[in-house]
Amino acid sequence: MKRLDLRKDFAEVVAFVAQRVKAFDPAANPGPGKGKRVSRIDVGFSIDYGGWVCLVFDTRRAPEPDGEWNEYIEETVLERPKWGKADDAVAAGPFTLVQPDGTRRELAAGDAGGLVTAIGDMLRAVLLQARDGGVFAALPKTPRCELGVEEQDGNYGWPDYELRGTDNRAEPDAAADPAGM
Repeated sequence: MKRLDLRKDFAEVVAFVAQRVKAFDPAANPGPGKGKRVSRIDVGFSIDYGGWVCLVFDTRRAPEPDGEWNEYIEETVLERPKWGKADDAVAAGPFTLVQPDGTRRELAAGDAGGLVTAIGDMLRAVLLQARDGGVFAALPKTPRCELGVEEQDGNYGWPDYELRGTDNRAEPDAAADPAGM
């Protein structure tokens, strides 16, 4: 493998997010907390260990981007084996990445960080598209519910901690008005 096309991954992760939202049941939620309303929606991912993405609903009262989603990977995972193969290929030599908008990006040999960033940015775009498209509208959420993306080993995170509550809110209107007014 000398190339990874993220367009198909984008579409499949969009469908995965919609499926997870539709199946949400607070009584059987595989995620942190025992609440009835979602306070954080975390997407975790890894290009190591075969490649995967997970989507975890946090129902704690005062959640933080603290990595608690790691405890719920098995119940919330979508396997992405091509990501693991891409990681191996990047380590071995130059690599072409096709981004969700179709643009090509050349990664130098050993640029696993570039691959992690591209996948993290794609997953952020998936969450924002889902938010803006109303996918989260029917989900019982707290008024300040936040979205987040984190690579399992800490090599990617969105949003920056200091910027929480701005463009990462789960409601489109709330994202435009960080004060919630």
